[in-house]
Amino acid sequence: MKISKMLRTVSGSSLLLAGLVFVNQACTEQTQLDSQPVPLVSQPNQIFYALTSDNKIYELNVQNPGTPIRTLTISAGLEPDEKLLGIDFRPATGQLYAVGNKNHIYTVNLRADINPGRVTVVSPVPFNPGISGPEVVGFDFNPTVDRIRLVTNTAQNLRLHPETNALVALDGYLKGYNDVKVAAAAYTNNVAGATTTQLYDIDPDVDKLFLQMPPNDGVLKEVGPLGMDIQDIGGFDIASGTNFAIASVKVNNIWELAEVNLTTGSLLKIGNLPAGKIIGIAMPTAPVAYAVDASNKLLIFNPMSAGTRIEKPITGLPQGVNIEGIDFRPTDGKLHALGSDGKLYSLDLATAASKALAPLHYLDDPNFKVMGTSFGFDFNPVADRLRIVSNTGQNLRINVSSGITLVDGALKLVAGPGTPFVNAAAYTNSFAGTTSTVLYDIDSESNSLFKQNPPNDGGLERIGALGVDVDAANGFDIGGTTGMAYALLTVGGNTGLYSINLTNGSATKVSDFAGSVKGFALGFGL
Repeated sequence: MKISKMLRTVSGSSLLLAGLVFVNQACTEQTQLDSQPVPLVSQPNQIFYALTSDNKIYELNVQNPGTPIRTLTISAGLEPDEKLLGIDFRPATGQLYAVGNKNHIYTVNLRADINPGRVTVVSPVPFNPGISGPEVVGFDFNPTVDRIRLVTNTAQNLRLHPETNALVALDGYLKGYNDVKVAAAAYTNNVAGATTTQLYDIDPDVDKLFLQMPPNDGVLKEVGPLGMDIQDIGGFDIASGTNFAIASVKVNNIWELAEVNLTTGSLLKIGNLPAGKIIGIAMPTAPVAYAVDASNKLLIFNPMSAGTRIEKPITGLPQGVNIEGIDFRPTDGKLHALGSDGKLYSLDLATAASKALAPLHYLDDPNFKVMGTSFGFDFNPVADRLRIVSNTGQNLRINVSSGITLVDGALKLVAGPGTPFVNAAAYTNSFAGTTSTVLYDIDSESNSLFKQNPPNDGGLERIGALGVDVDAANGFDIGGTTGMAYALLTVGGNTGLYSINLTNGSATKVSDFAGSVKGFALGFGL
């Protein structure tokens, strides 16, 4: 069914009312009704991003979709001759990901002050088999398994790994009716640690919404007609937590933002989009953070909300080994961990399964080992090196790809007597492509915040007192997007989430947190 331009913007209830007016009112009254302005539809204050066909990304608000808040030009970091085709936020980390027509996955830097729009390729090796046909894709994260779903209008159905750019599986081709031309896809329940989700697809050729169920088989089950004849679709996404769904569609040669009714399939116009061809849209996912407790459970939670957390036992560790620290590596979005055996591990965000990484090689002393009972563990985002500091004064710099470890200058106070007892560390600007960073440490004996400057020398400059008496078991991290610093601190036997003032060192309690922790990492969206 084709619907007129005016009626596309009217809600379902208004359509019913209009139908009754047609039957019962005089023609003059109908003319008067048609001349009245279309009632505005209340929409959430929701930020979203729109990708254009010429490698630009608009930041927009659903309440005013035609006016960009800012425009990012993707000019640095792309592989030769690559054009982006789709975008989506990764619920497990909060990063914006993109896929290109040369079969590479990228992360996109959204920071407004440092290299905005710069992309970082996950791997220079393209996934294979790659995108076939006219390069029209649906690109969305499955929040339950932390894998990317890529479908195309040639019925391809791929699963990709966001940390390696590798093809996880070549799933069953899309099917369910003749000449499938799906061009957009979106999962529900876009939160880290989700246990259930559904995958919806839109085919602009038949103007219908489908459920892809099960996703790996590629079977398409009709939900319903879109209710309008669209020429093209340039992206589809479903909001974190609310399942509010939007799509960019081309109608009468104009790109519009429409709300998608996931129950009926119908579209409701919200407003026009900026000029240009829109080929992808994405809404930011909820903030996320990770911690590890004393019983080796990976804890997943929203640090901005006092809601429930998800707990997953960490598996695959050698008998008796405990996790002593965690952090995300900005270049690949992988969660790394330090074991009590002095070895490095990666942790799968969906399953909490651990995997041993390259053994550490100490060039200065082959018998040297990681020493201490509490540790700071954080990646330098500029050098792509892992910093480990400990309460014994150790100061290590590690290439996690090779395991090569350098022993830097022991931790020492720049001013005043005493011996440092550092057990937490965090770098600023924790995102790929940054050009500057500062390292901060927490000392649980002096209850102070320090700047480690320069990091390789180990000199500690006191910033100020935390203002609370903290235990050695804690976690500390600094958001790469907001620059805000947070710590999980145990004070008087009670653990809480604290904000840390990097100017004066003071710690301010944000919320309670059940149980002590030995590691803490913020997702990249914070």
